[in-house]
Amino acid sequence: MSQLWIVWMIGSLVFSACGAREDAGRSASAAPAAEERIEVLVPALVDAIQTKQPVFVMSHVDTRFKEERGLDYFDVRSLVETSAFRKEDVGARLESLAITPVDADRRRVEARVTFALGQRIAAGSPPPAGSVTYALDLVFEKHDAVWQAVGGSYRRE
Repeated sequence: MSQLWIVWMIGSLVFSACGAREDAGRSASAAPAAEERIEVLVPALVDAIQTKQPVFVMSHVDTRFKEERGLDYFDVRSLVETSAFRKEDVGARLESLAITPVDADRRRVEARVTFALGQRIAAGSPPPAGSVTYALDLVFEKHDAVWQAVGGSYRRE
């Protein structure tokens, strides 16, 4: 499997969800953003892969992101943007999730995600032919009210 496909999968999981992050330049009188709950965010990130939301994806990747094998923020950004402009469907389904607190503002996220190009993956359906499942072990940090991925690793199952 090519490194580009692996980067796309990691970037997609880590970094896509349900809308764009609020503008950081808003006025001081504006109400603060609601704090994200990571247990809600991670499934939303996987769901958002199918809706191709690159702005939201990248708002959940810290610019310091570094994967154990060397993939960095810019690798992820390139892949996320490329996948968002594909004509074909992109499928992703969260198979399992475990979140472990590391400290007050860090969480270890272990997730199994099935990916498929060319078709979406319905909940409860068997994995489509040609799909792949990856075990992701990611570290998220909370920056203000937003969780961002700062590192991790992956392996194909």
